[in-house]
Amino acid sequence: MKNNQNFPFSIKKRLIASSILSVSLLILLSWSFIFYETSLEIDEVYDARLGQSSKILALSAPTLIEALNNDKTLHYDDRISDILRFASDDDSVTPYGHPYEQNILFQFYIDDKIVLKSQGAPAQFLGKEGKDGFAFTTVNQKTWRYFQLTLTKQNKTIYLIVAERQSIREELVNEIAMSTALPLLFLIPTLAIILTWLINKLLKPIDELRLSISQRSVNHLDEISVITPTLELQPLVSQLNYLLNELDNAWQRERRLTRTAAHELKTPLTVLRLNAENALNSQNKAQLDNDLNHILAGIDRTDRLIQQLLMLSRVEGQKQLQFNPVDSTLLIQEVIANLAPIALKQQQELIFESESKLFTQGEPTFLSILFNNIIDNAIRYSGQHSEIIIKQTYSPSQQTIEVEISDNGGCISDNIRENMFEKFFRGETGKGDGAGLGMSIVLDIIKSHQGKIELLPYQVNHNNTFKITLPASEANYKLES
Repeated sequence: MKNNQNFPFSIKKRLIASSILSVSLLILLSWSFIFYETSLEIDEVYDARLGQSSKILALSAPTLIEALNNDKTLHYDDRISDILRFASDDDSVTPYGHPYEQNILFQFYIDDKIVLKSQGAPAQFLGKEGKDGFAFTTVNQKTWRYFQLTLTKQNKTIYLIVAERQSIREELVNEIAMSTALPLLFLIPTLAIILTWLINKLLKPIDELRLSISQRSVNHLDEISVITPTLELQPLVSQLNYLLNELDNAWQRERRLTRTAAHELKTPLTVLRLNAENALNSQNKAQLDNDLNHILAGIDRTDRLIQQLLMLSRVEGQKQLQFNPVDSTLLIQEVIANLAPIALKQQQELIFESESKLFTQGEPTFLSILFNNIIDNAIRYSGQHSEIIIKQTYSPSQQTIEVEISDNGGCISDNIRENMFEKFFRGETGKGDGAGLGMSIVLDIIKSHQGKIELLPYQVNHNNTFKITLPASEANYKLES
């Protein structure tokens, strides 16, 4: 079975290896270029020397040809012998010249024979008749580089050859190549050490980030910090810290919801159990019906509590809402229509007043929850035969939508006014079956919409009035125009 698992690799090791390999290749390429250019330059210099030597010899050729005696040849040979006698090695300089002179040879070729040559020159003619210039030839398994010059004297054709062993040039090129290669070869491991140290040092912030992340757990979601901050890692660190903060908040909300649910459900479940036990022990139908009604009421309250807990978790967990134009007039009408049966049951009157069709900017589901909770509270706590008025207005100067929800129930006490937006606060425990989360949810929705909610003083119109201010949508500007 083929294994398609992709194993992780080390960026640091790959970076070090690729850097060293790249530097090594560049060094070798530069050395190859140096070697090539050096070979060309040496060939040019040595060829120029051969050409110049042949021309100097050509100037003295008439005299040499006329004399053609062994004294001149012996005189040249004696000079070479003196150089070899006084030179301790091939690199020594003597008063008579340099030992390398023995590698530069010449030949005079007349009438199909060599009439004059330098010491050590082959007896065989190195050149080719009628072909002047530079060329290579091989004699006795030795390669020679020569320059041929044709002279004419007394109707005689004289070929002047100045030659040099090719091995001398190769030896010089090799020596130069080795002298340049050794420092470069030493440079490669030196650069490898420096690159390894630099990469380890420059990538140290990544190791610090890895270590910092590895120390985080579900119970330890503190911000990540890097001792050596960098411009490249800073956005990543900031985003990770943001995610850790959001994760911590979500974790705290989950724990808070779990603790709250356990605490808040304990009491109604206990009451349900007691009512169920009473129902089992009922002696007559009236007592049984009473106990069953209490059980149904407890189930309704538990269901409402669960719904509010889920709603609270949803509102608190939603940090980034997609705001769009919302027809607030239609939305409030739908909320009133849904709550109308409850109001009619208590013989209450619901009145909605609006200037025109108005639009706010927000998330429709959450705005529906907002108005539903406030109007529902007014219905539940204002008492029977009360009047609940919802008035909506548009403020062009402030570019806001203002919604006032009033009821003529009893005055809300100062203690309730101060704590009504706290979670699980129930001001009038004798009324309604809420869990004390409705107004806390309202406040969270208002904050997420950059709005404002306030409970107006009772003395203003002798009503309990909540004033909600929300940002208006651009759709209102089009309606104005």
